[in-house]
Amino acid sequence: MKWSEIGLILLALAAVAGLFSVVAGGHENVENQDGIPEVTDPLLLIERDIAVICCGSGFRNVPSASADTIVKSMDLLDSISMHQANLYVTRTLRSHGFDHVVTYIVPGRGLSFLCHTPDEEPLRFELNDTSL
Repeated sequence: MKWSEIGLILLALAAVAGLFSVVAGGHENVENQDGIPEVTDPLLLIERDIAVICCGSGFRNVPSASADTIVKSMDLLDSISMHQANLYVTRTLRSHGFDHVVTYIVPGRGLSFLCHTPDEEPLRFELNDTSL
């Protein structure tokens, strides 16, 4: 055998070993090395999920009438009906552990969802219908 053939064989073995190490354990290392912390805040998770049916990328803070109530607002996409939005938001609240109390229809504006966070803090989501 020539030296070039031995080099090619060693190179092929190194490639196979590298491929095996990536397939066998690479997924765990990639997820841990991203440096992006996992989101655990329920408000951020709700915001991310509800943003699918709304204009913009997140909630707007709204001055609340009551000092202890968190109030967040978003604008509904024109392609989503109020009934679809009501069902989607109610299911999303429940899936994230929020205690949904009641939904009000605010004439000329949209929907207002009253609920409690998983930490029992009062919360109000306003979903504004931009087509009105």
